[in-house]
Amino acid sequence: MDKMRRCRHHHQPFLKALFHRMEKGASLMRRMSSISSTSSTSSGSVWLKAVVHNNAFIGSSSTSSSPKSMSSTASFPFSPVQSKHYASVLERTIFQPWSRKFIDSVPMPLSGEKVLDVASGTGATSREIAAILGNEDRFSRVVGIDSSEGMVEEAKRREDIFAEKRAKNEKTGEDLDLPAPITYEVVPMEEWKSEEDQFDRAYCHQGAQFFTDRERALTNVFKSLKPGAHFNVAVWAPVKGQKLFEVLRDCLIECEKEEWVPILLKPFSYSGDFESTSRVDAIDRLETDLIKAGFENVDVIFEADKVRFDSLDEALKVISVAPFGQELMSDAKLFEKFTRKFKMKMLTEGSDINDGDRASNDDLSQRIKSGTDGGDEVNVTMMSFFAHCNKPWAAGGIQSSSFKC
Repeated sequence: MDKMRRCRHHHQPFLKALFHRMEKGASLMRRMSSISSTSSTSSGSVWLKAVVHNNAFIGSSSTSSSPKSMSSTASFPFSPVQSKHYASVLERTIFQPWSRKFIDSVPMPLSGEKVLDVASGTGATSREIAAILGNEDRFSRVVGIDSSEGMVEEAKRREDIFAEKRAKNEKTGEDLDLPAPITYEVVPMEEWKSEEDQFDRAYCHQGAQFFTDRERALTNVFKSLKPGAHFNVAVWAPVKGQKLFEVLRDCLIECEKEEWVPILLKPFSYSGDFESTSRVDAIDRLETDLIKAGFENVDVIFEADKVRFDSLDEALKVISVAPFGQELMSDAKLFEKFTRKFKMKMLTEGSDINDGDRASNDDLSQRIKSGTDGGDEVNVTMMSFFAHCNKPWAAGGIQSSSFKC
């Protein structure tokens, strides 16, 4: 496993927090313009904006309608059909192993805690957390929040199985090793209302990219956590080097469906630009968003690892989860063209296959028709950022806390 901790993030979040507080101060000065000189307030504001902008501390939303800006507004709904595809394809091959990796890389949940899973999807991360918490003390609990009814229905279907086992366990008194109970709610995180200071810990695995209002969503998470509680966030790194999705992107372009590219790459566009290749921009945006929401001690690590598909056909099913997937697959001529291009590219450049194992020109056509990579599994690299932070113990943050680093 390729794992890299970037030392710069131990001091840069502090500087960002400092500038963020300075910005708040400048905003207050502007609101007090009636009792202060216009010139001094304006000059201070301009200087601060220049400093913040030049250091890329504060993200801005573009009003441009160019393809580059589409990724920040690209719609990515999940219908019941997509949710089933998601559970059968992406969850098993990508999200289950990456959920374990995510949880193992940040502070672990403890038995007896109440844990929030933000943008819980079909419940892959919720179930991993619940398994760690266990049900022995009867206090552990997981709450999953997602805006997609289809996703939550799929997650509830899985949880119902364990709910029946827990009910049977209580009646018979059997000592079964069961996960903590999970409850799911269908609501956008931006609109979710919760009692303040009720959760001991929160996770958000590959969901923050889809918030329509990140500041509002993260603020709601912040409010729901107890003082000192941990918050852990995972977002995919920019798509460069993640061959499976690079190949899918190139195939859409070659099939003259370039308008679908921003939607396909939405999960890799945390910085707001689906064409961006800068990991630093994405990390800066993630750190800034967490600090603006009030979190402290933000630390980000980079992870890279393989995901495995049994065949090219299974890897191709990833496209069925996209909002345009059903439209693509229902057009027989278009999908045949897309499929051939996908298999050709994966066999020649996409999958992590040793050069000696790559298809020769003689058998390439046959292997494309067969839909398999010679019967071998397909391995591709995925890359993600894992962020860890916490809600301050004191209401005013580090400046009002008696604890100093």
